[in-house]
Amino acid sequence: MEWLGHLFEKYPEMAVYLAIGLGYLIGGLKFRGAGIGAVTGSLLGGILIGNFFHVPVSDTAKSILFLLFLFGIGYSVGPSFFRSMKGDGWRWGVLGIFVPFVGLITAYVVARVLKLDLGFAAGLLSGSLTESPAIGTASEAIRGLAMDDAQKQQLISHIAVADAVCYIFGTAGLIWFCSSLGPKLLRVNLREEAKKIESNLGLKRTKLGITPAWQPIAMRAYAIAAGGKIVGKNR
Repeated sequence: MEWLGHLFEKYPEMAVYLAIGLGYLIGGLKFRGAGIGAVTGSLLGGILIGNFFHVPVSDTAKSILFLLFLFGIGYSVGPSFFRSMKGDGWRWGVLGIFVPFVGLITAYVVARVLKLDLGFAAGLLSGSLTESPAIGTASEAIRGLAMDDAQKQQLISHIAVADAVCYIFGTAGLIWFCSSLGPKLLRVNLREEAKKIESNLGLKRTKLGITPAWQPIAMRAYAIAAGGKIVGKNR
């Protein structure tokens, strides 16, 4: 194992690739039809590797990869962002403000009760809400504080630790709440409600977990250019 540690110190990118590979392997595991996914799996893979090996990652590499992560999110949702805000989109906008606000207040109260430092408090917020961008915001805020560099680096390292721990529970807790506790609070039987929706949509299952792609009725719309030969015809 020692030779592997030296290899990771010389080529830290290999540790990254290994963490991603482990992430897809762990994320692909299912328990009663539910899994944690490749993102949380990669986080667990990174925790396992970091627990046994020292993998040096420069601050520049962290910043670049983090900015690429933010760019990827923005680029993927950009084409549909303004279109989705039309009509009833304001409801999702309000929900997008309400949930982080409640999470911020909750994290603040918990951090004060447990007497967590700034790093652990920021990691608690980012991990529990599974909002990794908060790591970069908190790190930049800590770098601007009037304290020595060693203390700043310690607080920033605490962010990553708390985020990794809380991210796991934030993901697993969400799955558990939506599949178990939430329906019980609303007094809803998910299995029966899912069957009702399938029946209303005309979906029929031949095997458990398999829905046929073929449907007896389909609709397709075409945009006809002005002055086209088909304009005014009903056949």
